[in-house]
Amino acid sequence: MINRIRQVFSALTASVTAADREFVEMNLSKQEQQLFWKMNLPDQRHALNVAYTALDMAKCKQLNITVLTKCALLHDVGKVKGDVSTLDKIITVLAHKLAPHWAKEWGRRGRGSRLTNLRHAFYTYFNHPDLSADLLRMIGVSPVIIDIVSKHHKAPEESDPPELVILKAADDLH
Repeated sequence: MINRIRQVFSALTASVTAADREFVEMNLSKQEQQLFWKMNLPDQRHALNVAYTALDMAKCKQLNITVLTKCALLHDVGKVKGDVSTLDKIITVLAHKLAPHWAKEWGRRGRGSRLTNLRHAFYTYFNHPDLSADLLRMIGVSPVIIDIVSKHHKAPEESDPPELVILKAADDLH
């Protein structure tokens, strides 16, 4: 519960610094950057926090730092600005905790009225790993990155690459 309160506060006070912008520019291609900057500011901040944490966790480990960094920065690009507001996310998270099966089934793709937009937010919240993977596939990102991004909310498997394991751990902290 404390973590969720911290997440709400973080979303409401989110900002991106010049150093953050430089980090994004250094680690993402122009097309990847376009996807990154299409996210809401709180999602951009979240992705940056996940990337910085993942890099800290990866110290002294044998893995591909480039893949890890790209995955961390791009794992939520399926949450395009306007799809999930901060209020929508709060409602979705609460519904997910109280009635997980209903919340997932209630979501529907499509925008329109406030209710339709909320259903779209639910859909995006629950399907953003696949939505993110689809966007990355459309711009020709490496299949390794697409696979990791698409699995970042799935149950752990023994065959998970170390970059996915670290991404999940860092994402859970933010």
